Amino acid sequence: MKTTLSAWELNNNDLELIDLALIEDLGVSYCDKTTALLFPTFKEKVSAVLISKHPQPIIICGLPIVKAVLQKWDDCTVQSNYSDGQVLLPGEILATLTGPAPFLLMSERIILNFLQRLCAIATLTACYVEKINHTTTQILDTRKTLPGFRHLEKYAVQCGGGVNHRMGLYDAIMIKDTHVDLLGGMSVALTRLPDNILQTCPVIIEVRTLDELNILLEKGLHKVTRILLDNMSFVQLEECVDLCKGYVATEASGNMTLDRIAAVAECGVDFISVGKLTHSAGNVDLSMKCGF
Repeated sequence: MKTTLSAWELNNNDLELIDLALIEDLGVSYCDKTTALLFPTFKEKVSAVLISKHPQPIIICGLPIVKAVLQKWDDCTVQSNYSDGQVLLPGEILATLTGPAPFLLMSERIILNFLQRLCAIATLTACYVEKINHTTTQILDTRKTLPGFRHLEKYAVQCGGGVNHRMGLYDAIMIKDTHVDLLGGMSVALTRLPDNILQTCPVIIEVRTLDELNILLEKGLHKVTRILLDNMSFVQLEECVDLCKGYVATEASGNMTLDRIAAVAECGVDFISVGKLTHSAGNVDLSMKCGF
């Protein structure tokens, strides 16, 4: 499920988001009343810089979006000595934008809105990854993303050193507690999975108790890619991981804060999924300064 950064590129949905952002800010006619009043005939090229005002180092994510926005205008370019996934220190210049002043001014907020969110996700992900670097556990994202932004936000997780979970409901089977309860138990849920299901797509099954895990290991081990251990105590988690070791990959989830992520990883799980990476990352502080 992981995509390398070198293979990643903006997809059609991302490009539509950029178009929507432009229309949202400028209207269908691409009108900025302030800029049109102050710079009615201004066509000379000027420069502006994107600079970090964040108090801590950040992980860069979103330079392809900067380029895509500026490509909407004539005679606009972006130059950067950085790549997505690299570290930007406080006060450092991320990129230099060149073009007619009206175009740079009209692009400013759109570019910053994308960058500030995506860099925040990448930066928070890097904090989680750093906490568990002494283990072999990998950090996963979730589907708790801003609607329409999933491809971009999962890319930001990659930039921070995380690994992508399933993209959506369409590319993996994930049987959760709600499915099990509606079906009447783990045994029934397992019977719904064909014996050759893994030839079609990955299968992840959530277990809440040791009893559920034992049923799965006894009756469905050949049907599962990974076992999700949700909201378990450290004692439960270690016991379940020991039973799965050497047979099937394990994933822990639920209340994965920075304070406890290392202790969870030290239980021996292969993956930890963290919803906070995308739903609670906030924004970093970036600014555009003109006249450089």
